[in-house]
Amino acid sequence: MRPLTHREWEQHYVALRPHILAEWPEVDQQALQHVGDDFDGLVELLQRTTGESADLIRQRLKKLDIDELGIGSGEERAAESDEGWASLAQLRLGSGFSEDERDRIVARLEKLNRRLKKFRAEGTQLELTVKDRDTPSQKVTLEAWLPKFPHMVATSTEPDLMAALADVREDLWRQIDDAVRRRKEATR
Repeated sequence: MRPLTHREWEQHYVALRPHILAEWPEVDQQALQHVGDDFDGLVELLQRTTGESADLIRQRLKKLDIDELGIGSGEERAAESDEGWASLAQLRLGSGFSEDERDRIVARLEKLNRRLKKFRAEGTQLELTVKDRDTPSQKVTLEAWLPKFPHMVATSTEPDLMAALADVREDLWRQIDDAVRRRKEATR
């Protein structure tokens, strides 16, 4: 695979735009279209939108993996570079849960971190609640507020708490994927 460079952007900018929006969902779609094939304009737009340095933007662009175009580093983002990105560390435990359950709950929802890391931590909120816990009418709700995306709500009426957590995890994962896909399709 090869890194995303000026040349790659100029050749594939139309196909790359949806991937840019997936990585930086806070970017304005029209502003991105206006950039056209200007790589430096892309860096400036991302810099203005995120407040990150141009060097950091270029590093992140080089690590962006787009398999179908053979672009990217082929490596997972290093854990130390995850600072500033959304994660389950931001999860608020609402009614029906106590803080001493946090580790077990986060372990069950861990898979969501892969999706959340695409969003800036600033402006991202997650809240988990349960009503009528340990009864046949139990209802688990996981809500997500992600920057520049609509409010998402995943619910489960599974009577087993661990099954309900897995259910809301998968539902929120799907909702995030659907929202990102719709945004990509809107830019084509």
